[in-house]
Amino acid sequence: MKFVDEEIRKIEEEVLRLHEVAKEATKLLFRSMRGDKTVIREILKLEELSDELEVKIHDDCAHFIMRFHPVAKNLRFALGIFRISSAYERIVDLALEISLYDCKFRERIFGAEEPLMAMFETLEKAFGELKIPTESMIGLDDIIDGIYIEGLEEVERDFRCVDEVLAIRHIERIGDLLCKIATRLVYIKEGKWVWIK
Repeated sequence: MKFVDEEIRKIEEEVLRLHEVAKEATKLLFRSMRGDKTVIREILKLEELSDELEVKIHDDCAHFIMRFHPVAKNLRFALGIFRISSAYERIVDLALEISLYDCKFRERIFGAEEPLMAMFETLEKAFGELKIPTESMIGLDDIIDGIYIEGLEEVERDFRCVDEVLAIRHIERIGDLLCKIATRLVYIKEGKWVWIK
């Protein structure tokens, strides 16, 4: 069991590193939206790093399954981490894409930054806890969904550019992906599926 626990700890550290990469890319995307296009290079580097980390995590999980033939919680861990790492990698892809958009964004869109950062913080704590705060994630995602709806309504009344519509949609998608990560953490830790939406 000692070897299994050590391998799980190693994979968890890799996932937390990928979590930090996704969080940093998300912070930088809002700087880019505010006009600081110098961060695009940083996000591009983070995107490349996220690709590498995702491949490493997938490989480590596959080897974990082959070496230890896990059951129950350990198997849920390996399978859940596959999906979690892919979600984090996708978040970084979306951050890079948004950072490349060139448009004067409405102030309302920037309201999503704080709840997204709170979702990252909640997930970071959840990796070390037994109980995942699903209600907190639902509340934060509801805020982002509200910003998404209001943003689209504003765009309908006063269209400026397609990039703005895409950015609003991608930001909402980042919130959804963070909720999916929380769902998979619940599955890993509690062995049950919950719907966080």
